[in-house]
Amino acid sequence: MTRFLIFELIAVMVVVSTTSAAKNYVPERKDFTFKTQVFTTTDDDFTVADSIITTVTDKSGKSFQLVSLTEPLDPEYWRGFGDIVEDDINFDGIPDLMICLGPTNAFGGFTYDGYVWDNQLHKFIKIENFNEIMDPAYVPSENKIIGTFRIDNNYWTSVYQWQNGKLVLIDESIETIDINDEQ
Repeated sequence: MTRFLIFELIAVMVVVSTTSAAKNYVPERKDFTFKTQVFTTTDDDFTVADSIITTVTDKSGKSFQLVSLTEPLDPEYWRGFGDIVEDDINFDGIPDLMICLGPTNAFGGFTYDGYVWDNQLHKFIKIENFNEIMDPAYVPSENKIIGTFRIDNNYWTSVYQWQNGKLVLIDESIETIDINDEQ
């Protein structure tokens, strides 16, 4: 066998081996990177955020996109649109993904699209009602997420709990605050 044929045969084996490894690649949670882009709509010289495209890329270079609808506020004035937070929102010890949809009101509360990592399926799963939780705070010891929201002197609290892999609203309350007490 000539030297040229040997090199050609080795090159083919490397390509086959690399292609086979790429086909067998199963992404792990740590393999992903994220990049967001905020899109806006302008109407009568008023610009508002309307959506966020998050590109999720694994270490093999394969990408997919997540689409989020934002709060309709001016992104030049209000901040947070498209910010990515990696936190364990379902308390399984694996970082999940939150994409900031923007502030909910002048008091600065934020909402997020939430995606949990499914270790058996090796992908992120969107939590459909996660964006209803205003300014989420986590209580892992009770398997709960608490949301709070304020408008004027009304203060809402919602409590969600993970039950059988689903995020369930278990309590809501509203309290009226005496604004004069805050000064």
